[in-house]
Amino acid sequence: MSMARKLATCLALALSVPAGAALAHETGHESRTVSDCEKLPGTERKGERAQCLRCVQRPRKMHFHPDYPPGKRCRPDNGRP
Repeated sequence: MSMARKLATCLALALSVPAGAALAHETGHESRTVSDCEKLPGTERKGERAQCLRCVQRPRKMHFHPDYPPGKRCRPDNGRP
């Protein structure tokens, strides 16, 4: 592979990763308030809605990612996705 092609490949990869990471949260999949949790499937006691409500109502400020794997959905809310 030529040096120019290697450089172009590295540049394309470097530019695509931050852009993909930034676009990952444009859909607003994280929930930070009770009203955000109400949009999720389930009830107050079962399903994703219940998990979300338990998460965002903790004493420490948290946010809920329904698209993350179970057990890793409730995360500390540092103001970032």
